[in-house]
Amino acid sequence: MDQPLILDRYRPLTELATGGFGEVTLAYDTRMQRRVAIKRLPFPHDRSGHPVTPAGLAEARTAALLNHPSIVTVYEWDTDDDEAFIIMEYVDGASLADLLDAYRGPLDDDEAAAVIEAVASALEFAHDNGVLHLDIKPENVLITRDGRVKVTDFGVATLSAASGHGPAVGGTLGYMPLEQLRTERVDERTDVWAFGALAFEILTNANPFVADSIEGAIFKAEIVEPPAAGEFEPSIPPAIDHILAAALETHRTDRYSGVTEFANRLLDHLGDASAGRESLADAIALHFAESDDSAGGGFDTLGLWDRLAPRSGAATRATAALLSAWLAWAGALPLGFGTAAAAAVAGLVALAAVLAPGLGTGLALLVLCAGIGAGASWPLAAALAAIGTAVWLAAGRRDSGVLAALVAPPLGVAHLAPTAPLLAGFALSPLRAALLGGFGATLTMLASAASGGEAPYLLVASRWLTDPIGLRAPDATISALLTSSAALAPIVAWGLAAAAMSLACRRASRPAAVLGAFLGTAALYGGYALADAIARLGNTSATWSGQSLLPHVTASLILIVLVIAAGPPVRGEEE
Repeated sequence: MDQPLILDRYRPLTELATGGFGEVTLAYDTRMQRRVAIKRLPFPHDRSGHPVTPAGLAEARTAALLNHPSIVTVYEWDTDDDEAFIIMEYVDGASLADLLDAYRGPLDDDEAAAVIEAVASALEFAHDNGVLHLDIKPENVLITRDGRVKVTDFGVATLSAASGHGPAVGGTLGYMPLEQLRTERVDERTDVWAFGALAFEILTNANPFVADSIEGAIFKAEIVEPPAAGEFEPSIPPAIDHILAAALETHRTDRYSGVTEFANRLLDHLGDASAGRESLADAIALHFAESDDSAGGGFDTLGLWDRLAPRSGAATRATAALLSAWLAWAGALPLGFGTAAAAAVAGLVALAAVLAPGLGTGLALLVLCAGIGAGASWPLAAALAAIGTAVWLAAGRRDSGVLAALVAPPLGVAHLAPTAPLLAGFALSPLRAALLGGFGATLTMLASAASGGEAPYLLVASRWLTDPIGLRAPDATISALLTSSAALAPIVAWGLAAAAMSLACRRASRPAAVLGAFLGTAALYGGYALADAIARLGNTSATWSGQSLLPHVTASLILIVLVIAAGPPVRGEEE
């Protein structure tokens, strides 16, 4: 079953990790059409069980928003009543912890150089911007499939500690120096110690500082002499032992003053970082091929509309151009300009629709109304132009939204006109969907009447597609529609159906969309029933509901359910 969007934007795909800090979810950004990783950090609760916004939230947010090639990008940071959401780039690869587990041994000198160089660069940038990491560990060092190294979770240690999810000032046992374990003042040298512990593990695949409790970690840090890296990996030269030991001094005043000084001394004894990145890329491909989900990464669970979203712009422009050209052609012919001139007008309007779909559809409506005035009725053309302009200004000038109304008459040819308001609600915000739904009803009824249709004016003759203006119904048919007070009820019903569908689709899930489809269908039936009642009160012979309505609405409901089955709705940012 589809899950509701996170922050009304991100579709959950799968869980990447869980722990005491909360959980990390792989999600799909429905606006930017990309995968993201969302870290969710629950807030602590007071004695009465109510969530409490932790202190340090602003500081943690600032720390997370660092922009550096070796730091995982944070796109957005938001909160609700009981948790914080950190929206980050999805790093397609593995953590250093995963790689060390797969190796069952240390990295080679080139790979170690690549990791240490990148981590040092990230930490130095953070320190220059007044940010401490406070939780440097293999799990927070990510390696992409092309061998690039990125550090993640800046600011999370601070927030985790403030939220009651981490010991001391955040951090992880085995990667915290004495001052952090004792919750004393921390500074850049705190990260130097953690970086030293990370480098020790990179070169030996061992961490002798891990403990089961804070007390045990304090005992190891204060009493036990740190072992030399060479005791775990005999190939390590004594010079590296001394460099690591200086970074892992118990008292901060005895450590390197910054991560760059420590890294530079260590890199002098390691290999080629560039070659290391290539080797890391090969290692990721080799050790994680069996669990490779780069082709999907949860992407396979997306619906069709999410998958097509990156290509929707071109498809929308093409549809707008085709429909606008057809309407402009139909409107230009009755003006007496000749076939060549009409074709030129259609071409220019189509070009406008390609460049700006909203502009193209607006121009097409104006040309069509001019053609209706010249070939049929100027009062009708003026009224339609006024209504169309108002709807276009309110709901269609910025994009191709007017297409939701313009496709209604062609759908009427296929006995599917009521699908138009449901599709509008599937894709648009409630207000826009309602306006365009009502406008679509107006266009459909006029097209039906012009092609000789009768109430409820849902069926449009197929020959109308080739000549929507030149095809004239008896004046009595159009007059009956224009003078019928019952005609207002279907227009309102289409708007209500579109709005109901849109409101249900705000959850961006299939079950909610199906519910919206049935609510919209009920609104349509109610509107046409009201129209029929109004017609009967007026002692007219027009039949606005009953058996004539059933095939159209039933077929439309089946079609919209198939659309929903193909994928949950993709909703843009709403007003």
